[in-house]
Amino acid sequence: MGVRRTVLASMLAAVLGSSLLAGCAGLESTTAGDGAASADQQAPAGSCGGPVETVQDVEAIISEPAGCPGSVNTYWTGELGRQWTAPRYIAYRDGEIPPIACAAGESDPAAFASNALYCTADDTIAYSVDFMTELHDVGGPSYPMYVIMHELAHRASTLSGRVGVVSRAEENQADCLAGSQARLATDADRLDLGDAFSGALLFFNLGDTRDRGWFDRETATSDGAHGTPRQRAQAFAFGYLRDNDTCFRLGESPTGSVTF
Repeated sequence: MGVRRTVLASMLAAVLGSSLLAGCAGLESTTAGDGAASADQQAPAGSCGGPVETVQDVEAIISEPAGCPGSVNTYWTGELGRQWTAPRYIAYRDGEIPPIACAAGESDPAAFASNALYCTADDTIAYSVDFMTELHDVGGPSYPMYVIMHELAHRASTLSGRVGVVSRAEENQADCLAGSQARLATDADRLDLGDAFSGALLFFNLGDTRDRGWFDRETATSDGAHGTPRQRAQAFAFGYLRDNDTCFRLGESPTGSVTF
């Protein structure tokens, strides 16, 4: 355990100076079925998957019932008990408006292009298949998996009543909780140190660059504000290396900062 934590901390230092990767691969779909979620449900014998190496492995880790080692439903059932219920996933394509309550009244499909979100209005996680494909092309199957884990963290924050105090704090909290989910999967031998490094790199590359990109010149309280590249990578690493209490303390930051 100590060696793993030391190695990841060293890799994080390298991540903070990285630039966006490029690559190519294929991804047909990342649609996940309902995962069992109550604490008293058990996974049927032989129903649990193995290491995450393909898109199908990603589908498994996010859809398997509670009781499967390393699955997201196992993780959140352990944290929230019966508060955690089977997530509902909606896949859509860029150019479409997803059939979710948060899209009510929206007429411009561009509002949902290249995106993934948790809709509190109907407790649904929606994602663009095109966005997931792009992530897979850049970083392999772990990239879309971490984005789903991030959205599941938003759901857990809502269900537990521990949503971050400002937008950037909430987003850093979700990145941190994605790291916590990744740690459980690593301990179950479904992810390895390379996957953990990929998670820190992904969130670094998705960070607010302040002078360019998606979240240009936003403040910590702006609607949808996310952390800076350094904050997002650090938040993920804190979740992986520490615990959920650390993540929820990040959510309490009025400036959205990551300072410990």
